[in-house]
Amino acid sequence: MAGEVSRGGVDLLRRLTVPLGLFVALVVAVAWYVTWATSDIVMVLMAVPVEPARAVDLALFFVLMVTMMVAMMLPSALPMIVAFHGITRLEGGRPVKAADWPSTGAFVFPYFLVWGGFGVLALLGLMALGLIGPLTGTLGLLPAATLVAAGVYQLTRTKEVCLAHCRSPLAFVLGHWRPGRLGAFRMGLRHSLYCIGCCWMFMLVLFVAGSMSLFWMGAVSVAIFAEKVSPTTTTLASRAIGAVLFVFGALLAAMSVVGS
Repeated sequence: MAGEVSRGGVDLLRRLTVPLGLFVALVVAVAWYVTWATSDIVMVLMAVPVEPARAVDLALFFVLMVTMMVAMMLPSALPMIVAFHGITRLEGGRPVKAADWPSTGAFVFPYFLVWGGFGVLALLGLMALGLIGPLTGTLGLLPAATLVAAGVYQLTRTKEVCLAHCRSPLAFVLGHWRPGRLGAFRMGLRHSLYCIGCCWMFMLVLFVAGSMSLFWMGAVSVAIFAEKVSPTTTTLASRAIGAVLFVFGALLAAMSVVGS
């Protein structure tokens, strides 16, 4: 069992059957297409001040954020989903029953629900601070500062603890197991909170420095995937990503100062 618990993301991904792997790839591809097709709508929603009467716009933004999170985060969340799905086959430590698909759905649902909610809250917060739209003067350094802050966050203990849970799917599932479909929902909610703790700065980079562009979405999703499937015994990928963010932010700050 100890060897099973130590399995990382790559080992778990190898358990995917070809039909299931193709289905997941199709879901991710469709989500990316929808994200691309609605990118102009997202930019319009971000550019318009939020008022109580525009609650429908927030609801639309939430739906588009959930779709975007499926595109960006499903590949990196897949090892955790595979681990949970496999555990539902066990009884008395043996795989003696069919996997519980509804429980797996209950585990996955809150993950994307929370990320969609995070996107809406981030949008509202940035709008309230006047940080959505063209940034002039001192605020022109904000994208660079966000990149530097994200790079520094990669080295913090909070990042390390949250990432450790995400990179050890079987250990997380076994350590936080709750029976039943309500228990599955609670586990998915807990997993989403660890993931928020791990990746929230990446998302702020996407909002502030990346302007929600598809290029930045792709870069962030690759970085998150690399972190979560890297060996559980090393933080090299996380620190390397932090160094890249820090250097890129410093260079962007220097360019902004020279340009002004």
